Amino acid sequence: MGRWLRCTVVLLSLLTLTSSVDAMISGGKGNSPINDPGWPQGAAKVFNVKSRVAYWEGPPYGGGHYTAECRGDTTAFNEVLSGFSHIDAPKKQLFVHDGIGASFWLNTNDEKEKRKAAQIDWSFKVWVPERFKSLQKLPPDFKSEISAHPALHVYTGGSVNWDEVKVPDGVDVVDQRLAAHGFKVSDGTVLDGQITDLESRPLTGTATLQRITPRESGGYDYEEVKAIPAVDGKWTMKSVPEGYFRVVLSASGYAWRIAHHVKVKPGPRWIPVNSSLSKTAKVEGMVTGPGGKPLEGVQVRLIGFVVKPGNHYVTDTSEFVTGADGKFVFSELPQGSARVQAHKDGYCRPGLGLQITTPAKDLKLELELSSSIEVQVDFGDIERRKGYIVELEPEGGSVVGSWGGSANIDDSNKYVFRNIPPGKYVLKGRPNPGSKKQETKLHTIDLKGGEEEVVILQAKI
Repeated sequence: MGRWLRCTVVLLSLLTLTSSVDAMISGGKGNSPINDPGWPQGAAKVFNVKSRVAYWEGPPYGGGHYTAECRGDTTAFNEVLSGFSHIDAPKKQLFVHDGIGASFWLNTNDEKEKRKAAQIDWSFKVWVPERFKSLQKLPPDFKSEISAHPALHVYTGGSVNWDEVKVPDGVDVVDQRLAAHGFKVSDGTVLDGQITDLESRPLTGTATLQRITPRESGGYDYEEVKAIPAVDGKWTMKSVPEGYFRVVLSASGYAWRIAHHVKVKPGPRWIPVNSSLSKTAKVEGMVTGPGGKPLEGVQVRLIGFVVKPGNHYVTDTSEFVTGADGKFVFSELPQGSARVQAHKDGYCRPGLGLQITTPAKDLKLELELSSSIEVQVDFGDIERRKGYIVELEPEGGSVVGSWGGSANIDDSNKYVFRNIPPGKYVLKGRPNPGSKKQETKLHTIDLKGGEEEVVILQAKI
């Protein structure tokens, strides 16, 4: 039985500003075959096996990456492995792990009382190639960092006896068991890494483990749990406690980097965390409004750092609020490329942000007056469903860099879209969940900077 998992994510692909929206990860329990969505030849046979207990599709933005979660013995796994070797793909990887696997779909919130029922022996991951290629056309910080290659992940602490597994030709084995890297199962979860510069030279630095805790008001707190010096670039943390963490790497004269996020559960596990650091850079500039006057109170952010082609440099979003002179200054950033975004209520700057090379100075960001729309839904004699969504997109359809979004109306049957770039847009509404037949008539509106509009949509049964 399929269902949708609702996730709160940040939609960056279409919005100049960030906006909280709902995204869906689809999936289901059991082994009923699903239609091939365009996988490589041979993948459907591996995905639609009797040993599958659940499946799901992600990532939340974009989709196209499928995971089959399975239980079975060595014989069943060898049959799957044989089919895996015949998939029409340039590379096929088999990852070998200690312990017992855990199904994401059967225990999406990782509740301790559900862990036993969510145990699995292996998982199979495969992309729809065209979807992966499409995502790679996006800016670096929107791209999926998941490998494009089909992959099997087998766990040797359950029903599969690794000594009896027969690996066919054409399958690359990646042994991530502790013993294969000089550790013992009693070492628990081990983070094992290296810090280098961009030329792969080892650096003297520090690896810091930070616990991630969500705030009730939104956002996260980061608490340092342990800091380990990197000697000749190498560092190791054993017996990492249970919880959700990030690993931050730093070195004098280099921009610090978030090298890994990990959710640690009970059991042995080897996790490699190798990453390179960039020397620091500085960025300076000014934000102006209509007429070229300096604009105060603008939130300027630098995001999407890339230090080499394909090397997305993850660090906390750098933010600066301009003063009366409209100027902003950032330091200790990585050298490479980045995008600059600016936000102030009542103003906008269309697009995904100004693409720059760091270091940089004398940057100019010009903001224009934005628009807003109050959308009202008239239900007339129709009984309103609990969930009802209104959607806004540019006339002609959404493209990367354009402004668009969707939201659920409130108890007064309204929602206000704010800080919209001027231009022509199309509005519609429908029940959520609902069908296309229940959509309202399309309403086209031409927005002018600085104006507020009210639009009434007539609900349909």
